[in-house]
Amino acid sequence: MDDEHTSEQPEYGDVLDADWAESVVRSRHPVDGSAVFTVPAHADAPAGAVVVLLHGVGNDGSIFGPIMSSLAGLGTVVAPTLSPALLTDVGDERALMSAGLVDWLSAVVAPPWRLVGHSMGGVMTGLILRTQPDLVERAVLLNAPLPGVVQRIRFRNTVDRTGRALLFMRALAAATRFGRPRLPRFLRGAEVAAVRVALRGFVHDTGALDARVLTRAVLASRTTDGNRFLSLAAELPDWESEPFDRVPVTIVLGDVDPLIPPGDVDAVAEMYPDASVHVVANCGHFAHLEWPQLSVDTIRNFLTAT
Repeated sequence: MDDEHTSEQPEYGDVLDADWAESVVRSRHPVDGSAVFTVPAHADAPAGAVVVLLHGVGNDGSIFGPIMSSLAGLGTVVAPTLSPALLTDVGDERALMSAGLVDWLSAVVAPPWRLVGHSMGGVMTGLILRTQPDLVERAVLLNAPLPGVVQRIRFRNTVDRTGRALLFMRALAAATRFGRPRLPRFLRGAEVAAVRVALRGFVHDTGALDARVLTRAVLASRTTDGNRFLSLAAELPDWESEPFDRVPVTIVLGDVDPLIPPGDVDAVAEMYPDASVHVVANCGHFAHLEWPQLSVDTIRNFLTAT
């Protein structure tokens, strides 16, 4: 890949904006009342521009909190909270899945969209790209699982690093199930320790992640039915393998991301032949938390390119 880390670049796990938590505004989705997290556009941002962030399993929109204020120069930054209910009861009808997701997103921000999807959010972004590409201007896929991982989730019988990471994913979903507002403050130290353990295998260096990121993003982030998302992932049809080049796409992968085995990088290039693919050194499954400056720079440069 294009991006390798050098001594001149920010260090692993850096916090870009110490006051990011205060800049995030929480509201409710007009349809289902789920949490929507927003950072208003900076004064010099293009008028009316919006960036939509879609989160992964076991999280909600606040998982993007540490980078949202740094993206506000692109426009208003919106991170809604996905629900498995959006995609249930449609079997493997990809068009029906997409229609429900599109209607739900449209109630927050009218298309066309500039989408950034992390993990399962990247799968959702790929779903829209494949079915209604005219609704997307550009898309960034962060650590988005590929077909091989869908099979692993479906059969749940691997004992390698990916299989162990899936177990930790379930643990992380359980650890963030109730969220900070419902837990006593004196548990903070124990909570942070539990999350660091649950993140093992998912990030390059869990001990190096700032405690503010763990408490204000990971712990504050919660999708109460994160395990339902995992079950849903097992039910989703495999991604279509035909090359897709109708919408500009850039892809960010971690070189030690357990959900994106090295062999899948070639599959990415085949599925998105015109995409720029960035494999980030010393990065696990949370590029935007592990290497936030690199993630922000990649997103900003791509979304502002002509």
